[in-house]
Amino acid sequence: MDNGLPFLLLDGKEWKSESGAEFVKLHFYADEPFALSKVSFETCDGKLTDKVAAYVNFDEVYGSVDPQNANPEVLFEPVVQARSVTLNFQRNRNICLKNVKFYDEAKKKYRTYFPEITQGSAVASETGKPESSYSVYNLFDSKYENGYASKNGGKGVTISFQFESEKKISKLKIWNGYQRSDVHCIKNGRVKEFTLTGDNGYSEKLSLEDSMGGLELALKQPFKGKNLKLTVDSLYPGYSEVGFVLSELRFGNDDGWFVIDTLPKFKETASKNLADFAKASLAKVLNRGLTGLEITSMSEEAAVVDLPQGASPEVEIPENQDPPVSSDWTIRLRSDGTFFLEGSTLREDYDAGQESSKKFYGMGNYQVVSALDGKLELRIFGFLRKQTFTNFLDYGGGDCNGCGRDCNLVKNPDPNNIEKIFQESVYLQARGNKYYMTNIKKANLDFSTLELSLE
Repeated sequence: MDNGLPFLLLDGKEWKSESGAEFVKLHFYADEPFALSKVSFETCDGKLTDKVAAYVNFDEVYGSVDPQNANPEVLFEPVVQARSVTLNFQRNRNICLKNVKFYDEAKKKYRTYFPEITQGSAVASETGKPESSYSVYNLFDSKYENGYASKNGGKGVTISFQFESEKKISKLKIWNGYQRSDVHCIKNGRVKEFTLTGDNGYSEKLSLEDSMGGLELALKQPFKGKNLKLTVDSLYPGYSEVGFVLSELRFGNDDGWFVIDTLPKFKETASKNLADFAKASLAKVLNRGLTGLEITSMSEEAAVVDLPQGASPEVEIPENQDPPVSSDWTIRLRSDGTFFLEGSTLREDYDAGQESSKKFYGMGNYQVVSALDGKLELRIFGFLRKQTFTNFLDYGGGDCNGCGRDCNLVKNPDPNNIEKIFQESVYLQARGNKYYMTNIKKANLDFSTLELSLE
């Protein structure tokens, strides 16, 4: 995001992505399913350089727009029932849009309603590490795959909200637990009971169901004021993790819903990540894509230029006694601290006369552990799907276009189709026009060192 939150597009105002960003995605989540016959958008300059893909309900229905199309729109025939719509702008850069519109079964444009963006602040008594990944401001970013997480506490944890002007609140809408996926929701704690306190002696106790999706709560007495505090009283315990997670929060009244502006926090996180990547001469990879394969030695094409002082021109490549026959990996690191990856490896068992291939789809967050001497150490963590085949098979839709909850298989007993919460530590280095990612522990992802280029 550059100039504001994507809600601007539903209000007929210009919205821009960060300069130079590729593979920008816009996700629109509806409160209730709706009939969709067409989605259209208008660019600021009328130009596209790559096709734009449109997905309904993550990966259930797909359509696309060619770059030559002067009036970008995607028709859905037959009409579909949409819970979400995603626009993926592929390699188009410097995205600037004037509007996005949705049409019903009669090709009539819907009127869209969206939360008001209000100025204010939010402070939690404790936050999981890293703070940038679990910030309390994640409650208002409209991304179910992000959330606020306590560090290790439950009862007594507080979240304080301060609004710039006096607000009336008569209802709340809360997405309880970590709704990145069913796996995340089960393993982390969820809020069971909490107390609201605020200006003018306001106090009310409320309880939440233990379920996915948005939960709407009506307050017995409306709150009026600038200062409101949520105190956790009890939890539904997580299967394996301490503490709890909340994915989203909306404040409501007779005029509709409103949220605290998250753009300042987003820009703060993006600025810090850009600074860390720049220290290691890796600023070019943010908001772009890297693609390549596993290697056992550096490419001769990796001429070293503009190397940071103190950095070795060589990349330390761990000895790999069992390299795959072939591999193919794509990794995208975004300035907001999130990532997407997909990869495959092919191995041959000559004794058994079989080929074995593994495919990986992951999404989540990354943490910059260190940024020194032209090398970044990153901890990447989130949701991972790993599939194993005895032969190559076509498979699509691993990304789920940002969320994952519609394609999860919880507690799947099939060892060849695993979904899990994961983390991995890697080094990332730039050498000439090549980028090298070394897997430090190789606990979840089947590669040792990748040689990558910009997509």
